Amino acid sequence: MKRYLAPFFSAIIAALVILLFGFFYYKIFKEIPGVGFIGYIFIAIAVISVGVTAAVLIQRIKEIKEGEEDDLGKY
Repeated sequence: MKRYLAPFFSAIIAALVILLFGFFYYKIFKEIPGVGFIGYIFIAIAVISVGVTAAVLIQRIKEIKEGEEDDLGKY
């Protein structure tokens, strides 16, 4: 299980970075009159991306608990 900690932490860090970028662009576009709605689009994209990342991470944890081996070595 220790060898899988790095990918888990990297997925969590990637999700946080996505959220930070979403909020950053939200703040930028919120200040521009007439196109403030684009900020909400960036927030929506960030939240959806984090949801997908979380779902993949949960699926991967379940696979590891069930004892499935990593099939990435085939490629």
